[in-house]
Amino acid sequence: MPESGESSETADPPPRRRKAHLAPLPVLALLALALGWFWRGDDAGAVREFEVMRTYARIAIPAGSGSHLPASDLADLAEKAVREVDALMSPFGGDSDVRRLNEAPAGAWVEVNPLTWRVVMEALRWHRLSEGAFDPTIGPVKGLFQFNRTEVDSWPDAQTLAEARERVGAEKLLFDREGMRLSWERDGMILDLGAIAKGFAVDRAAEVIAAQGVKNAIIDVGGELRLLGQKPGEPPAPWRVGIRHPRDEGRTLETLELSGQAVATSGDYENFFVHQGRRYEHIIDPRSGLPLTGGAASVTVIHPQSCLAADAMATTLCVLGSDQIDEFMRRQARGLFSRGVRAIVLLVGPDGGLRRREFNLDQAGALRIEDNPVGEGE
Repeated sequence: MPESGESSETADPPPRRRKAHLAPLPVLALLALALGWFWRGDDAGAVREFEVMRTYARIAIPAGSGSHLPASDLADLAEKAVREVDALMSPFGGDSDVRRLNEAPAGAWVEVNPLTWRVVMEALRWHRLSEGAFDPTIGPVKGLFQFNRTEVDSWPDAQTLAEARERVGAEKLLFDREGMRLSWERDGMILDLGAIAKGFAVDRAAEVIAAQGVKNAIIDVGGELRLLGQKPGEPPAPWRVGIRHPRDEGRTLETLELSGQAVATSGDYENFFVHQGRRYEHIIDPRSGLPLTGGAASVTVIHPQSCLAADAMATTLCVLGSDQIDEFMRRQARGLFSRGVRAIVLLVGPDGGLRRREFNLDQAGALRIEDNPVGEGE
């Protein structure tokens, strides 16, 4: 039986072909290089760098990764896995599942690849979990704005915004579980998995190489990371990842030491525009139909298993903002944090200053919130 779904995040204009615009070097990867986070490779290891999903990707397979395959072959497998996700889920791909769905008329069923199905079902789950703050059908609204890091004078008129918002709503995405088919309830809707697909691509690449015995590796797609095992050495050490200061590109706010975890960051400083003195980021609040402004300058989520979940959660917390994050965290604490999830949120105060809030569970299983101002010297 067809079912009605729910989902969340931003998307681009309707699925017409256009030249991809590569995003700037992602927040985490940019600082990780400066911190010596990337192992550079030797005769027995491999580092692969390539462009994909309108951003940059890096895969590092060290010598002694644990696999019987050469590191270069493992890097090939990981890159192929990332590119497969892109080919299936890009809104601009020639025969991608997402493009075929977006070009289909309302009521027409589109069968999708099992990988696409997994991601769409996760997107709908996060839509429900966030009570609508995460929505992958927001594309008609996002297409009205240009997030080109410049000052803009124009703003969509009320009627144009209202018409676009009528074509948004994950509950209008229908799905048939038995046939892995998707359909729209009305014409003109757009599915964009941009807030979750990069995280899944990272997970998929990790899954593929782990099946070949890999124990230690780094996979980075647009700043979404999986850190398999530890950094090789005597003794082995955690991987070191730097979180960038959201208002000073050259500064590292703090360094995380992680082993076997996933990391994702969303923020207001990579893709944005300025209108009448206010900065608007590329994430749209599905509830208001407007780009986010103020609130969270960045959100970094550390997850023990899933970069997809870290990716979705980071976007969700950005949308919720300072007024609703605490309530959401308390409501979902047991489910989200019981396995070791951490969230580091940088909030913009009325005076423009930053506050750092970290959420995790204490030893008794209660939600712990650390709240501190970010000093000038940090």
